[in-house]
Amino acid sequence: MNFNQPENVVMLATYSYWLALVVVHVALAVAVFRDAEGFEQGHRRRLWLLNSGFWALAALVGGIVAAGIYWAIHHSALRPPAEPEPAPENMEKK
Repeated sequence: MNFNQPENVVMLATYSYWLALVVVHVALAVAVFRDAEGFEQGHRRRLWLLNSGFWALAALVGGIVAAGIYWAIHHSALRPPAEPEPAPENMEKK
């Protein structure tokens, strides 16, 4: 590869950009999927609107914008706090 020609440098930069974009989108999709899978167990709350697979697909396609929307809906102060679990009633009477 001859790097003295500007066409080759532009082509290399373009391929590098697209490769980095794909890596970032896949990493965001995996992170969103793992977080969404553990969301119900860790926070004892349901995901809003979509399940974990759809949120991961949205992050894969939409990148940082979709991951930001996921975070804003599920982890920011926009979502109301979880309701406390009801206390178990003592069924045994002496």
